[in-house]
Amino acid sequence: MRRIAISGLVALAAVLGGGAVPAVAMAHSTAAVRPATARPATAARAGGVAAARAIRATVADAVGAGVTGEPLVSCVLTTDCVGVEGSSGLTGGTSAPTRVARWNGSAWKGVGVTLPKGTRSDDLLGVSCRGAKSCLVVGDYYTSTSPSAASRVLALAYNGTSLKPTPAVPLPKGTTEAVLTGVSCVTTRYCVAIGVAYGDTPAFGETGSLNLIERWNDAKWTLVHTAAGSIGSTTEVEPTVVSCATTAFCVLAGEAFSFSANSAATKIYVASWNGKKLTTMKPAAVSGGGDGDYALATGASCATASNCAVTGVVVSDVSSSNLRLTAFTEIWNGKTWQLGTVTWPKSAADSFTFGVSCYAAHSCEVVGEDGASTTGTSPFDAAAVAFNGTAGALQTVPAPSKGYSEAFASVSCLPWGSCLAIGEIGKTGATSFALMTGVWNGKAWKLDPGL
Repeated sequence: MRRIAISGLVALAAVLGGGAVPAVAMAHSTAAVRPATARPATAARAGGVAAARAIRATVADAVGAGVTGEPLVSCVLTTDCVGVEGSSGLTGGTSAPTRVARWNGSAWKGVGVTLPKGTRSDDLLGVSCRGAKSCLVVGDYYTSTSPSAASRVLALAYNGTSLKPTPAVPLPKGTTEAVLTGVSCVTTRYCVAIGVAYGDTPAFGETGSLNLIERWNDAKWTLVHTAAGSIGSTTEVEPTVVSCATTAFCVLAGEAFSFSANSAATKIYVASWNGKKLTTMKPAAVSGGGDGDYALATGASCATASNCAVTGVVVSDVSSSNLRLTAFTEIWNGKTWQLGTVTWPKSAADSFTFGVSCYAAHSCEVVGEDGASTTGTSPFDAAAVAFNGTAGALQTVPAPSKGYSEAFASVSCLPWGSCLAIGEIGKTGATSFALMTGVWNGKAWKLDPGL
């Protein structure tokens, strides 16, 4: 669940030129989140893009979009799903165990996980299954508990019983640290993962980073594409989520961060990958995106090459005392991206969507949370929206007990429309939450314990 940290928002307000600091508490804190590491050489560089990364990282950390390790799930059958906790976290300077489990239709059963030798903590940021004995999990890991430790690429393969490291993921020459943020498998022998590598040589450009596309053939990884993280001197692009409909059509989504001396803004970045070429797409305009507004992509899913969705949140008025979160979902119809419409409850001043799963010609399921304020100590509820084209209809999710809050973080749907979601539940304002499971049978949601 999102971590709203006062220190991060204070830093953000200072970078943006002051302003009131949101009066929020660490209401949604779970496992400790590793502070963003200073990138080699880049952190010391002058110029707008270096400052832009600092701001964007602060915003992303504040709302937990794609970087803090939310719980994730991927299903191949109603009785066969793999769920991952997301982040092992750090407790008292030591790593907490990574939780991975398999859903059998009624309960979770733990799955053994072998991590690279020397791992002290890890972040599981992407999972994709294409068979009962074929899943990939990607992210990063650390061999030190120091906040300045370098991240190393993590890729784990599931064989039906346990997860074990794959053969090494090839990285650009000169890479000093790297991470894989998303993965999507079309078949058991064709998966695409995306990520970013950092280095301090000229090959890594002004930002010191290269965006990566890696391909897995069930035996080895191949680095198939690298691209500079910067566009000009004031814009940085970083895709963080990916979904493939076929071997010739994948959608990558993330953020395009622009920065100048007097303004900063994050807009949604969307691109298509045909296996050989990355092509920038034109997303629909979302509310915000101007000074003080930050649009963040948190999920992407493609059922076919003409039915995809990207979901996320617009963070508005970050430097004021009225921080607002507004969920958005964009739908791809094969030709254009169109903004989906959802009528949120009148009581929901804030809304946030984390996960999306498209599963039929015009059907996509989006999950997240809504509430009077999802950034403070007010109660919030898990939310689920069914999209039929661009029209989204809210589904009824069982409300938590009085004094409790809940949220869905990830969802995986099957072609016939049944879905499994995972998220968190706990006392409103608490510093830790328990994992929970949501089961959609095509007619109603039922909540069960988490993995």
